[in-house]
Amino acid sequence: MSEGIKLLTSVLGALALFIYGMGLMSDGLKETAGAKLKGALNYMTRNRLLAIVAGAAVTALIQSSSATSVMTVGFVNAGLLSLRQAIGVIFGANVGTTITGQIISLKLGDLALPAIAAAVAGLMIARRAEVRGAWRTLLGFGLLFLGMNMMSHELKILAGKDEFIGFFSLFDCTPTASGRLPIGSLLGAIAVGTICTMIVQSSSATIGITIALAETGVIPLWTAIPIVLGDNIGTTITAALAAIGGNANARRTALAHALFNIFGTILVTASFAFVTHNSLGIAAPAFFHAVDLCVEGNGFAGVAAGRHVAMAHTLFNVANVIVLSFFIPHLARLVTLIIPSRDASRITPLEPHLLSTPALALEAARRTLADMTRRAWTIASVALNNCLGRTSVAAEAVEHAEREIDELQVRMRDYLVELSQRRLTERQAQMLPEILHCVNDAERISDLALSIFRKTSHVHEAGLSAELSNGAGELVSDVRAFAQDTVASLRDETPFKGDVKAIERTIGEKARNLAKGCARDLAFQSVINGLKDISRHLGNIAERSNLMN
Repeated sequence: MSEGIKLLTSVLGALALFIYGMGLMSDGLKETAGAKLKGALNYMTRNRLLAIVAGAAVTALIQSSSATSVMTVGFVNAGLLSLRQAIGVIFGANVGTTITGQIISLKLGDLALPAIAAAVAGLMIARRAEVRGAWRTLLGFGLLFLGMNMMSHELKILAGKDEFIGFFSLFDCTPTASGRLPIGSLLGAIAVGTICTMIVQSSSATIGITIALAETGVIPLWTAIPIVLGDNIGTTITAALAAIGGNANARRTALAHALFNIFGTILVTASFAFVTHNSLGIAAPAFFHAVDLCVEGNGFAGVAAGRHVAMAHTLFNVANVIVLSFFIPHLARLVTLIIPSRDASRITPLEPHLLSTPALALEAARRTLADMTRRAWTIASVALNNCLGRTSVAAEAVEHAEREIDELQVRMRDYLVELSQRRLTERQAQMLPEILHCVNDAERISDLALSIFRKTSHVHEAGLSAELSNGAGELVSDVRAFAQDTVASLRDETPFKGDVKAIERTIGEKARNLAKGCARDLAFQSVINGLKDISRHLGNIAERSNLMN
């Protein structure tokens, strides 16, 4: 093997280790911080500022703006976030991801091997998923810096190769005597950052490479900062891919993410025209001086180059958010104009992109269960009112609604099976069968509703006395209140208010007394028994809802 190929494979191997370590660290953090991620969702839905803060916090927690962007697209597609809220989260994610660059720029390479050793030992003895997630995070941290060390070592060797230097000189952005960056090289460096990030689908990875190149002297700060600008554009490809097949608002969210970074890059690049001099008399764009002021050491002379690159990434995104956050409503209108569609309201409650974050996937499943229970009771309510002569509904409408519940049961079962194959905490694993049992109960309610509906003609033929009609109406009201409280418990994740068994006994006693008054009307007795069975299934859901809280 020639020396050049050997060096290239070493760099690629180090890069692979770096990217794998980053992914492992992100997965471990998601495993450990699952409850916090679910809590952040509540803040995302409040207002624009809190959405930005939540986006930054989530990204800082899981160390991946790409993962946050994909989750945000999933939230929009599932109907959990509006377009404007999602844009706020995306803005925040761009700030949160800068923490990754700051960590990478710190010279923590000496901690890599001790971290790996401790993490492997911890994983060998840990049993709880949350604890294993913490050790997995530490292992990812160690592998990330081990890869960074290896990459820096190999790049130092490559820095002495004329061919290598010649390649990077093609987009060398070193300014002229006037302090202005050559426009051709500037655009070339931005394009390199964009393309590389699109390929690896991780701005943190390409920023890590840029930091390593700057630290080893392969590229100057003048070139590194434009590459970072391109990295921010390239990272939007992940959200764009996630939005394929989603509703219009999901696609608009991905477009807003791209426009945010494109507009920001245009603004910062335009600011390069404003050249100032620092205390040393160095002429450079004001943005470069701002970066240099924030980091100790002369970045223009290559001192602490990695820290300067990370700080440029932070300043770019913070400034971008400060400026563009005032235009979120305008950006929302712009992407709506670009992507006009009638399917913006179409939602995918069981969003597949959320499966990579089990805590959020469980939240989606739980919300879907609440909606399924509500819809099942609605069918039952319609069927009962039809029997009592209070409404008149076509059989096709009831049958269609019942088939939708059957289809939702299948989708829920498949979603939970796929979720069960992910890394789950002990608590999350316990919730899966509880949700599945509730799904089956909700589906059974819709079956009973259809059975009740089909008794309508028999009940009408026999006729109902005013006493029986009023008694049945009261019973329906009791079960309706039971159903509403059950749905509220699922939706709000709060304990069921009241004694489930006592409510079931009360409804059962009323149903038996009512059935005694129509001993000869078998059709009406069947309706009352069906209503009692619906109450029993609601009780099952309510009790399991308490177990899930």
